[in-house]
Order: sequence, then C-alpha cells, then structure tokens
Amino acid sequence: MATKSVGKGAAVATLAIVCLVFFIDIANLGMANIALPTIQKDLGYDEGSLQWILTAYALTFGGFLMVGGRVGDIFGQRVTLVAGMTLFNGSTLLCALVNDKVALVVGRAIQGIAAAFTIPAAQSMVALSFEDPKSRVRAFGVWGASGSSGFVFGPIFGGLFTSLVTWRWIFWLSLIIEGALEIVALVFLFTDNLPGAPASPAKDDNGRIIWSDLTTRLDPAGTCLSIVALILLVYGLTTGNVHGWDKADVIATLVVSVVLLAAFAFVQLRFSADPILPRYLWNDRIKMLGCLMAALTYAIWQGSNYLLTLELQSFGFSPLSTALRFLPLGITAMCVNFVIPVAIQHVQARTLLLISWPVCAGGLALLAAMADKGDYWRLCLPGEVLYIAGVGTIYFVGNIKVVATAKAEQQGTVSGVYNMFLNIGGAVLGVAVLTVISDSVTSNQGGKGSESARLDGYRAGYYGTIAMAVIGFVASFFFYDEPVPGEKIEGPVTQESADPSIKENREETPEYLDEETKADRL
Repeated sequence: MATKSVGKGAAVATLAIVCLVFFIDIANLGMANIALPTIQKDLGYDEGSLQWILTAYALTFGGFLMVGGRVGDIFGQRVTLVAGMTLFNGSTLLCALVNDKVALVVGRAIQGIAAAFTIPAAQSMVALSFEDPKSRVRAFGVWGASGSSGFVFGPIFGGLFTSLVTWRWIFWLSLIIEGALEIVALVFLFTDNLPGAPASPAKDDNGRIIWSDLTTRLDPAGTCLSIVALILLVYGLTTGNVHGWDKADVIATLVVSVVLLAAFAFVQLRFSADPILPRYLWNDRIKMLGCLMAALTYAIWQGSNYLLTLELQSFGFSPLSTALRFLPLGITAMCVNFVIPVAIQHVQARTLLLISWPVCAGGLALLAAMADKGDYWRLCLPGEVLYIAGVGTIYFVGNIKVVATAKAEQQGTVSGVYNMFLNIGGAVLGVAVLTVISDSVTSNQGGKGSESARLDGYRAGYYGTIAMAVIGFVASFFFYDEPVPGEKIEGPVTQESADPSIKENREETPEYLDEETKADRL
C-alpha cells in the first residue's frame, strides 16, 4: 500500500483531530471513575454491581483492540476512526440519558468497543501523516501529551460536574466535544491528500473483488479466539479482584482464558494465512521487548495509581482532593512527552530506558515510604514526579520503536497489538497481581481494620511495582544498538529503514495474493 505525501498543514490538522479524540477517550475513563459513588446513589447499584460500570468498558476495550487495529488496515483508518467516533457518541448519549443501571453498563460496554476502534486508528494516522522521522517523533510526543492531559483533567472534570451539577454531565461533555470533532473529521479527513484510505482489495482478472482475500485478512479464527480469550481474562481478573480468587467461577474463567490464549498463539503461528498478530512481530526482538515494556509500564502506572488512591483516601483526603493530588503525575507526563522527542534525537533508545527504569524505581520507593498525611509534600509529590518521568519516557520509547516504525499496511494492526499489551499489562499485573499482594499482606498483618496493616499492604504493592521496574531494567540491556530516531532516512519511512536490524525478519507477503495485490501492499 503506497503512502501519500501529506502537506504540513494537513498533517498538523490531522494530528489535532486525532489527539483530541484520544484526550476525550482517556478523560472519559477518569470522569466515570470519580463519579461512581454518586451514580451508585442515583441508580441504586449495590457494591457488587457498581464495579461493572468500569468492568464493562475494560472487557470490551481489551477484547476488541487487535480487531479494531486490523479493521483499520483493511477498511482504512479514516473510515474506522469516524465509525468508532459515531459508535462512541451514540453510546455516550445512551449513558447520559439512561435511568436504568443495566442500560448504563451496556452503554459503557459499547463505549469500550468504540474506543478499541478509534484509538488504534487515531494512533495509526499520527504515524501515517508524518513521513519525516523527526516530525513523526514530535507528533508522537503530542499524542502522548494528549493522553496525559486526559488523565489529568478527566478526574477533575468528573469531580466538578458530579459535585456542582450532575454525574450525567460527564457524558454530555464527552458527547459535545467528540460530536463536534466527528463533524470536523467528516469534513476534513475525507480528502485525497490525507492518509488512512483503505488498502486496495485483491481483484481477479475481470476486476471483481476476491472476497476470500478479505476473509483471510480478517483472520476469523484468530479474531474470534482473541476476543473471547481476552474478554474472559479481563473478566476473571476484575471479578476475582472484587469477589475473591478462590471462587470456582473465577478460577474456571481464568483457566479457560489461558487455554484459549494458548490456542490463539498456536493458530497464529501455524494456521492463519494473514494472522491478526503478525508473525514478524514474534521474531522482532525490538518490537516484542517494546510490547513487554508497554505491559510493565501500564502495570506500574495503573497499579501505583490504584494503591495511591486508596492510600491518600485512607489518610483522610476527599475524592476530589485526591484527584487534585494526582495533578503532578499528569503535568510531569505532559512535560516528558515534549522533552523526550528532543532527547531521543541525540540519545539511543536503550540508554534512555536504562536511565528511566531506575528513576521510576526511585519514585516508587518514595511512595512506599509514606506513613501519614503529612508525607505528601516530602515523599509523595517527588515520588509521583520521578516515577511518572521514568514511566512516561519508557512509554514514549515504546511508541516510537513499536508503532511509529510499523509497516504502513499493518499500522493499525501493530497499534492494536501494542495497545492490547498496555491494557492487559495494566489489568493483569497492575491491578490484579498487585492487589493480591497488597491484600495478602494486609490480612496477615491484622486486616483492613488496622491502619498499620493497611500501610504494610500498600508498601508490599509498591515493592511489587519496584520488582517490575527491575525486570524492565534487565530487559533493556537486550535492545539493539539501533540508529537514533530522527536520523535522516532515505525514502519512505518503513519498518526496515527505521530499524535495519530487523530486516531479515520481515514477513513475506502471503502466498494467496496475486502479483498485482502484492505490489499494491508493498
């Protein structure tokens, strides 16, 4: 699939649209999270069912990410982005209007599906809009800063609307902004000089579309296995975290999910003609390590934020006051996403990783040392700044090494895979594993009724995140000595030109394609 040259103005405008979409998707998560107590009182949720407002989104988002990425590659990133925005706006309207607790959960589940299509498509358009390596690196910095901004302002907006107006305004705000963005996208993005058009479908000698080619590219077996396996995995982890890990349904769900994931890997490696998880990713050490570090960074981020939220509220901070104390995290992350694109022009990715993991671990150690409310300024604030500076740098490097250098015809697929690792890492390692560690220590030290036992549990969870940082640090030694991103690369930016060391692992074009289609896709 040939890539079109995009003018600077068009590229910047595209970047603005997709980054605002990303901002709304991330902010919506924080707004819903902080509004849970108010929603519970208004719609009559009990403690067991309230979590489904968050779980429903996580289930569908995690399950459909790889599918959303592949659909973008087949039908075009622009079409996929706008279709996802339409679905997101419809489901957001449902969430804003409902007076039934089941309907709200359904709306949240549809929002998750929509985000699984919009985020890979939007991220792919960032990569496709900037051919110059330096510009592409800066664009990914803006992309990362957009997510950080959503993380900062989402809980604040949620707290303000919930306190001053009604929780429904967290959805009305999302609908107003993303609805306006969709109108702009429909008018602006569907022009000939912008990337993200669908790949040319395979045709026979009479010019008719070969539908079997489309079916093969959709990879039905891999798609079905991945959706079911990932949904069951996230469901088992979230329900186990709430109801206990010794429940028969939780154990059965997790066992089945692991079996299905193994079957998915087997099918992808042995049978799929055009696997939804491309085979060259399995053989590409840089990209697989990048995905591993993505899982670790989100595990540390989500796990630490979860522990810190509980800890600050146990110290007596209100939900809104707690949200405000997360501001240093978001502000630091935004700064990182503007500083690192400059630094990475001069410093190799591996060097940045080897510096960032110890910085992250140092910040986590400060968080683990907190003992009371008075430690916020002395320990918590510098701990937040250090750990998110490390995590933010690692996340940015992963974006550049995994997504930005992917083949143009598989941009969405790779973005979906990368974001799937982020999501599963956060759910599996970040919340589930660290919660088990924290709760086990708390129980052994006297239970949640004891303040010292709770502190010991939080510390154990932070120690778990430090262990993850150590694993990431060791893995960083196995990064290749690659060219510094931003060096002049002749010709279009491809996977091989941005990282020559993986050229030998390049997956061949599937044999079922005719010669004309092969030429279109290369």
